[in-house]
Amino acid sequence: MTVKELYELTKAMMFEKATSRDYDNYYIPWINVLLSENFDIENMMLRAEGETPLDDIPSVSADTDVLPYHDRICREVLPYGLASKFFIDDDLSKYDIFNTDYQNARMAYMKGRAVAMTDVYEVNW
Repeated sequence: MTVKELYELTKAMMFEKATSRDYDNYYIPWINVLLSENFDIENMMLRAEGETPLDDIPSVSADTDVLPYHDRICREVLPYGLASKFFIDDDLSKYDIFNTDYQNARMAYMKGRAVAMTDVYEVNW
């Protein structure tokens, strides 16, 4: 998914016209914030799939840049986060709705990693 595709998807979720330019000055910086916020989740997904995690938080600078995260994160998490960022100063009730959806979507992808444990107490009942 490209930066522009994420922006268009987010505007559609917000019921903004495709021609709306209200957020044109803000979406790339906000997307970079979202990439930072979701860096650990992306790395959790990479580890769970046996892939090498990212070393550095990625950033984007143009509409044509490809978002370097799993497609599921780009379609199911980032649009809600971007919409919530847009509404933070305009409409707090819409902000609350989109931010709740964003946080819930993030939690759905938070995965743990199984590790071996050792009982150090040796309790005998």
